[in-house]
Amino acid sequence: MTDERKAFYWLAASGLSLAKQYALLDIFGSPSEIVDSIGSEKLREFAGSCYKRMKASSDESLLNEELYGLKKKGIKLLVRGYDGYPAALTECEDRPPLVLYAKGNESLLSEEKLAVVGSRACTDYGKNVAVGWTETLCKRFVIVSGHATGVDTYAVRSCVEAGGRAIVVLACGHGKYDLPDFLRKAEGRYLLVGAYPPLANANKYVYAERNRLMSGISDGVLVVEAGEKSGALITARCAAEQGKPVFAVPGSVFSTRSAGTNGLIRQGATAAISPYDVEEDMGYDPDIAESEKKRLTGDRKKVADMLENGSMYFDDIANALNMSPSEASELLGEMELDGIVERKMYNYYSLSVR
Repeated sequence: MTDERKAFYWLAASGLSLAKQYALLDIFGSPSEIVDSIGSEKLREFAGSCYKRMKASSDESLLNEELYGLKKKGIKLLVRGYDGYPAALTECEDRPPLVLYAKGNESLLSEEKLAVVGSRACTDYGKNVAVGWTETLCKRFVIVSGHATGVDTYAVRSCVEAGGRAIVVLACGHGKYDLPDFLRKAEGRYLLVGAYPPLANANKYVYAERNRLMSGISDGVLVVEAGEKSGALITARCAAEQGKPVFAVPGSVFSTRSAGTNGLIRQGATAAISPYDVEEDMGYDPDIAESEKKRLTGDRKKVADMLENGSMYFDDIANALNMSPSEASELLGEMELDGIVERKMYNYYSLSVR
């Protein structure tokens, strides 16, 4: 198969996990090489129960029929390495989904985006924050969220009803998602995007992947209200690992519904007490000024250079500097006091926001 984009789609729709898809790419080098090796015993053993579907769909005429069916449904394929695939995702993930399924205004992926997430069973407090803050934040950001009830839906609906633009990240295929009326009325101002074929059902295993995609395409994440086991905390953790700013709205210490957001603040998330806190922190260049960089020397310069491309975990910084944990902690503490670095969630460090 000569069209690599078709081959990427074939591999992405194979039913194999993302880890196995990349393992095959490591072995064969390209998706078209995998297609050309479809009869090999090695591939049959590796693919297991997915092999039958992979072999059947390797016929290019059948593959063309599938792609034509997607086009008729208004679904566009965004293939990694080709125009349209979100740059924010490839910048923060070494192995993002090979293909994304998009329906709507895909140009929203190139705009500045803020993910707004929270509990399904939110309180009136969570609802009021999601609705009120999103009305303000959507004037500056494309609002990204999931399609769960509660905070996610309140945020998206408030956004589009206020005239803003929204991206809904799906945990299922497009064919399994019922478009709500408030999005039908916002034609041209929304995008549905996901990593699963049209008829894929949502299940408990895909939500973490969906949450990582949600934070990956966004420039920051705001957690409105979340309990200790809320899926929104997964999105926050993914964002921290990806080097994205994480904001949490404080809640009552007596409310179990706010235990997760209050915990995020203790772990280093930025406490946001108004939407303007988010706007202010998202509105500055996160790089140290060039004049200040030139004044850094020795280990301080090494740290600044390492953090140029995003946040790093404390242990990774210490190892790269060949320092003991206590030595690295002392160095980073001094740099934090001097306003050069910031300690983020889960012991990650980034350059200070200016």
